[in-house]
Amino acid sequence: MKTLAPKQSPVKLLTEEFWSKNEILNQPAKIEHSVNIIDKNGNYKIQVNAPGFKKEDFKIRVENGVLKIQAYTTDNKEEIKKNYVRKEFLTSSLARNFRLPEGIDVSNIKARYKNGRLYIKMGKANTVKQTNKKVKVQ
Repeated sequence: MKTLAPKQSPVKLLTEEFWSKNEILNQPAKIEHSVNIIDKNGNYKIQVNAPGFKKEDFKIRVENGVLKIQAYTTDNKEEIKKNYVRKEFLTSSLARNFRLPEGIDVSNIKARYKNGRLYIKMGKANTVKQTNKKVKVQ
């Protein structure tokens, strides 16, 4: 005859589940920053899904014909509570590079960040001038 394990208290079950080796829970969150690129009315528009950042977190530049988008943030909130059983610090980063097509007016690239999305607008130029440039996020 099979014997049943003694009944465990709900608190003990919760604690054991919390500390278990659940591979899904123990992996850091990976966020894919998806991108839409639109060609409309003589402009390229790039939309980057980037929740959790502030506009100050972004560094956008053009180097040797490549648009480089980078962002990094960390949650530095101090909490006075003690006796943490588990506390995970929030850090997030984004890095995307795009080879620009010929004929981009690099001197007039605009960027803004709103509601978790980065918007970049680039006009097509009549003459090709490849220069390096830093882009300020509005």
